[in-house]
Amino acid sequence: MLFPNRKTIGVFINKSFAVFDNTVFRTLEREGKRLNYDIVVFASAGYYLTESDYDIQEKNIFHFAAIEKLDGLIIVPESYEQGEFRKLLNDMLHRAHCPVVAIRHEDAANDCVFTDEHEAIRPLIRHLIEDHGLKRICFQKGFPGHGESEVRLGVFRDEMAAHGLSVSDRDICPGNMWTNCGEEAYRAFFSDPGHIPEAVICANDYMAVGLMRELKKHGLRVPEDVIVTGFDNIPMLGMDVPSLTTVQPDYSGMVVEAMNHLDRQIRGHCAQEQTKMALHGKFILGESCGCGKRHVDYFRRVSAHTTHLLELENDQDAMMNNMSIDLGACDDLKALHDVMISKRLYSPILRDHYLCLFGEPDSLMQEEGNRACLVHAIRDSQDCGMPMISFDRSDLLPPMAQSRTEPQMLYVKLLHQNRHNFGYSVFRYAEGEVPSRSYVQTNALMSIALTNIYRRRELMQLYEERRLSSITDMMTGLLNRRGLMERIEPVWRDFAGKRVAFVCIDMDHLKQINDTFGHTAGDFAIRLVGRAIRETMPTGATGARIGGDEYVVFMPEGEKAGPFVAAFEEALQRLNDEEDRSFSVTASVGMAVKRLNGMDTIEKCIQEGDKQMYRVKEARHMNRIN
Repeated sequence: MLFPNRKTIGVFINKSFAVFDNTVFRTLEREGKRLNYDIVVFASAGYYLTESDYDIQEKNIFHFAAIEKLDGLIIVPESYEQGEFRKLLNDMLHRAHCPVVAIRHEDAANDCVFTDEHEAIRPLIRHLIEDHGLKRICFQKGFPGHGESEVRLGVFRDEMAAHGLSVSDRDICPGNMWTNCGEEAYRAFFSDPGHIPEAVICANDYMAVGLMRELKKHGLRVPEDVIVTGFDNIPMLGMDVPSLTTVQPDYSGMVVEAMNHLDRQIRGHCAQEQTKMALHGKFILGESCGCGKRHVDYFRRVSAHTTHLLELENDQDAMMNNMSIDLGACDDLKALHDVMISKRLYSPILRDHYLCLFGEPDSLMQEEGNRACLVHAIRDSQDCGMPMISFDRSDLLPPMAQSRTEPQMLYVKLLHQNRHNFGYSVFRYAEGEVPSRSYVQTNALMSIALTNIYRRRELMQLYEERRLSSITDMMTGLLNRRGLMERIEPVWRDFAGKRVAFVCIDMDHLKQINDTFGHTAGDFAIRLVGRAIRETMPTGATGARIGGDEYVVFMPEGEKAGPFVAAFEEALQRLNDEEDRSFSVTASVGMAVKRLNGMDTIEKCIQEGDKQMYRVKEARHMNRIN
């Protein structure tokens, strides 16, 4: 159980927010409420055609998801086109201790609910052969490894053979399951005038529309010159081409069956044997074979819908442009939070948004470890500020963001850029709403903003390292003269009227040590004095090596000077004893303790401390002579 009060179903789906996904999401929300489950969608966007760094980074969703805490899983294996994605999905499932149901795909390893591919496309093929009397039929399949299209191709071969019709290699053309492969299909099927097909069956609607548009460019009419069919029944896919003869899978029915099956298993009311549920598709007659016709009201509805989509798209484009500019200017997390709050008005369907970064509040965007921090929160469309709450990232959200009286549906998206994972976003939408394309865009823009913040932090750290190097004496670890001035000058006026102390320390006989024992011994002596200073300086004091053998310790509380001098001299003697060298390191110490007036300067106080130190040095010299 990921959240208190209710059990949680995790959903793994790739390339989210198309017709199939939106149908799945709406049905999941409805079924989650009906059965009283929280739903968490672990969404990714790895594409077969691109395989960019961004796509590759999306695979980390499998490592990130705490499936050990989930009570059930719904997966869509066929949506993970890249081979490595599919492998990582299967590897993740080995960690699962809960029931798993695959949808849209006949899965050999798990319970599944799927379209009976062996039967769904068969009525369409028979319609072309038996009702239209066609003999020369070609098939455009998907890319290599696309399971659904391979099954559909197999059924096509079987039906052609059953009707005594031959299929050669040139009758088959691979595609990419998208509209932009129409030209390739045209060249494959229509370049030979002696072998022009009477019909082309495409493995999905997108490729069918792409081919029909290409045919139109070359003056061929559908269906008069050639029939084209598809699969999936994508609504309102194109007004510039005939409506498709196609097959409509029952995606909503798949989700209902999957949720019911999971519910029975979670409650212990289901047998342990593997379950496979095959649903039939619905054969749809369209204009592309000449047997269907769109009515006037269809065009009116499409026109109204298209107008609405264009207005929404224009608004989203304007929002994305503005957000891109604003997020690009963010130099810290507070600025990012302010931008996301200001832009929430552009997304009335967004209900909750949580931004969680890996690491602890003082070390954010660190992938190592199992902690996350909630750095930005919108709940019920209200600004909840920057909670900066640390929690175990396997919990997904801290308790303040988990509690809900009603079942909730959350969408989780990783935030990453250039092979660096920063954290993740959690979204919740208004009832009945599903993420639009701005969901992925918003995450990408936040990732870019986080990259800028991360790089700026690295530059600031580098700058600070260089700055500290420039004000630090590398031999002793104390400040140098520049560092001493930089530390004290900004607050010097604050000490007016207060009693402060400057303790000046000068090492004895450095030249003699160098001449007798070598410069390595001299360096040792310099470090030994520095070590004694560091070990005995009171809190709030500032120590510096301001010359070859000269040191200064500034103390805002002058009364601590005497105890410090005694402690320093004792420490120096102890360190000498511990090192047991052939020489002893000694130092002369003088202190200037005074109440500052508005005319005192740092240099003047150091000079007074130096005078006291030289008096001590001279007195010690005279004692040795006498």
